[in-house]
Amino acid sequence: MIRKAIRQNQNAKIIVTGCYAQSNYQDLKKIEGISLITGNNEKNIILKQIDKLNINHTVIKVKPVKYLRKFDNIFKGEISLHTRAWVKIQDGCNKFCSYCKVPYARGPARSRLIEDILKEISNLNSREVKEVVLLGINLGTYGKDMFDKKVSLSKLISLISNFEEIKRIRLSSIELDDINDELIDVFIKYPKLCHHLHIPLQSGDDKILKLMNRPYTTSVFKNKISQIMRKIPDIAITTDIMVGFPREDVQSFNNTYNFVKKIGFAKIHIFPYSDREKCLATLFPDKVDQKIKKDRRNKLLNLSKELSCNFQKKYIGLTANILIENEIKSKEGRLYSKGSTDNYIKVLIPDLTGKRGELVKVQLYKPHPDYIISKILPKI
Repeated sequence: MIRKAIRQNQNAKIIVTGCYAQSNYQDLKKIEGISLITGNNEKNIILKQIDKLNINHTVIKVKPVKYLRKFDNIFKGEISLHTRAWVKIQDGCNKFCSYCKVPYARGPARSRLIEDILKEISNLNSREVKEVVLLGINLGTYGKDMFDKKVSLSKLISLISNFEEIKRIRLSSIELDDINDELIDVFIKYPKLCHHLHIPLQSGDDKILKLMNRPYTTSVFKNKISQIMRKIPDIAITTDIMVGFPREDVQSFNNTYNFVKKIGFAKIHIFPYSDREKCLATLFPDKVDQKIKKDRRNKLLNLSKELSCNFQKKYIGLTANILIENEIKSKEGRLYSKGSTDNYIKVLIPDLTGKRGELVKVQLYKPHPDYIISKILPKI
């Protein structure tokens, strides 16, 4: 894709950034036509660097991972005017799963200062942003690397809840072993925290989980999910599954398929395994054929559609508050407002316009493969 960009834009300055640039910049140096290779710690100031670039000279602005020991605060006062804003609070990972290159590309787990986060939230609040999504490479470790042991994800959520204009707080992906009783209780204590958790499973087979260096068994995973669902019955739990990991035989895949179905996730994101430089799994024997990976992925995709449909059906006929995000037009020309429920069900509301950024109460009445069609309820 880099070479294609260079061919198609011969007079442009080509900039490469992200995790690949961070960890493979020596390989990128060999590609003629790149103007700037910048690591994760420099990508927030790309615009300031563009005018200084010589189009015929490659500039490398990559700080090696071993020097990434503190959170780089990328917030510079720019405000998103979207209904939903993404706020990064954590970076890096210490887990070293055998398939994952993130610790080598992002460095160790490190947390953003709580005062910097609250400053950004305050700016968003003043611009009437309604929902913030807390992001992190390993979100649940937030605060664990800090000297002040009172700082935690739960504490941060409680503080963000005090901002009046922020109506919703949503968490991005979080690992199972970082979900404790304190965090579960926060969902009950603070209504602004959306009832949705994305918890990566990766495999439903204990043999594969051990090879992946995941810190749980299927039994531990199932018990924790049961505990969460008992306390928060309407929560949507979504997950990641990796197919075709080395030594994943037919029995291992069937175990995963059956376990996923038994848990009843609201949605599954499926990824085929591929080797990554420096990762232990690249050395494992018994690699899985590409066609088998594709077949297994398709089976899980069909299961994900079935599980999503089952989850949506539970809410048909009920009322819900919808945060309106944008408007779309059907092929027939009919306008719909698009939004989502607290537990992340996508919703379409016919003939409702001009309500972007508002919370409206609707009745969910008609299922759709990707959405639930709803009708707005009159204000009382």
